[in-house]
Amino acid sequence: MLKTRIASALIGLPLVFFALLMGGLYLRFFLIIISLIGLYEFYTVFDNIDIKPIKYVGYLSILFFYITEYSIKTADSIIIILMAIFAMPVLNKKYNIRDVSITIIGVLYMIFFSYIGKLRELDNGYLLVWFIFIISWLTDTSAYFWGKFLGKNKLCPSISPNKTLEGSIGGLIGAIIGSIVFTFLFYEKLKLNIFLVIVLSLIGSIVAQIGDLFASSVKRNCHIKDYGKIIPGHGGILDRFDSILYVAPYLYLFFTYVHR
Repeated sequence: MLKTRIASALIGLPLVFFALLMGGLYLRFFLIIISLIGLYEFYTVFDNIDIKPIKYVGYLSILFFYITEYSIKTADSIIIILMAIFAMPVLNKKYNIRDVSITIIGVLYMIFFSYIGKLRELDNGYLLVWFIFIISWLTDTSAYFWGKFLGKNKLCPSISPNKTLEGSIGGLIGAIIGSIVFTFLFYEKLKLNIFLVIVLSLIGSIVAQIGDLFASSVKRNCHIKDYGKIIPGHGGILDRFDSILYVAPYLYLFFTYVHR
């Protein structure tokens, strides 16, 4: 399993890195693809509990959001999407309020991906965007190994029985160390105070773990182990990007409104 995970990472990571380095249309196309795949995975798991999200409306909503991202304000774009989805039970009686609710939740959830692009476009965004992956993946990796070798106390057994308090603490430490090292490497460009970086990564790691637990709670309620199998050894897009979905908007908001 570990070899499979490593092999998948060696293939997938260059694609992610290329999109982030190039930015612009390359990154936008990458975000559209993973948003659509992620939405498909999210909608599909609800088949297990007899909820039928309006999939084609969800996919069209994601495309509409990205196509109009620079011509319509985000809030207005979301309102248009919600109005369209709210109309579906009126136009087609086979859909009920549960179907509509999951359709909306899926679209809003995938819109979180767009904040990777929004952060990339800020001043020094070509560097800031890497904090998303440093915090998310080091939290995940550190938590896994700390939990494996030191874990004794369950963190949220009702949601994710394998996660431990020790693993959670290890995730915090991993994210902080990784962020500090990255800041030192690019200090001349970033000029970020180390105390600020510690706070940023500490909160970011907590946010990452909440994102992970949310994705786990959906899987548990839908009685599945993984969202998909598109990434061998990792599962689906949402299995690999669940924490990133939360960390991306958090960092964008932080660097837009807290540290300008």
